[in-house]
Amino acid sequence: MVGAVVITHGKLAEALVEAAEAITGKMEKVRVVSVASTDSTDGIRGVVSAAVKEVDSGNGTVVFTDMFGGTPTNIALSLMNSGKVEVITGVNLPMLIKFVGHRSDKPIHELAAVLKDYGQKSIVLAGEMLKDRK
Repeated sequence: MVGAVVITHGKLAEALVEAAEAITGKMEKVRVVSVASTDSTDGIRGVVSAAVKEVDSGNGTVVFTDMFGGTPTNIALSLMNSGKVEVITGVNLPMLIKFVGHRSDKPIHELAAVLKDYGQKSIVLAGEMLKDRK
């Protein structure tokens, strides 16, 4: 089973995981890291590194972050050296739900690609979709 760490600015990570668990049930081997503007980079890196190790049961860890270029992503990228960590930016609720359904049947790099595609496809401009139906 692939583990997960969700790291975001503010309390977004907590809210996303709570919402996902309301739909899927309790998610095992998933940790949340919330980054405040007062947190030090080294302190956050230590917390994230420990969380990655804690959730890895041998199949690797997907680190979900809120946006590319932000502190959570930059810290996550520094942990990718092992080859057992994948970082996906732009985390959303459908992506986390899909993660639960496929974390046990796909290797980490294939899983990450599926999650990226699914997360992007779940973003819909409702007005365009409704126009196409008419």
